Amino acid sequence: MVASEVKNLANQAKQATDTITSEIDALNTISGDVASSLTAIKVAIAGVNEFIASTAAAVEEQSAVTADMSANMQRASAELA
Repeated sequence: MVASEVKNLANQAKQATDTITSEIDALNTISGDVASSLTAIKVAIAGVNEFIASTAAAVEEQSAVTADMSANMQRASAELA
């Protein structure tokens, strides 16, 4: 009777080990998926940052052109007066 209990406990231990191994494998897969998603998010953020930088540069250039046009118009207006 003791031998059957030991065998039963050994089977339970094997099942628990198999379950833990399966769960660890699933966690490893999920970790890989998370890492891939984080990389994709990082790339997307870099793209947004690049877009923002180019937009800021365009706005700055437009502001400079507008200021130059305003100065030229004021100068022309003063010359006509």
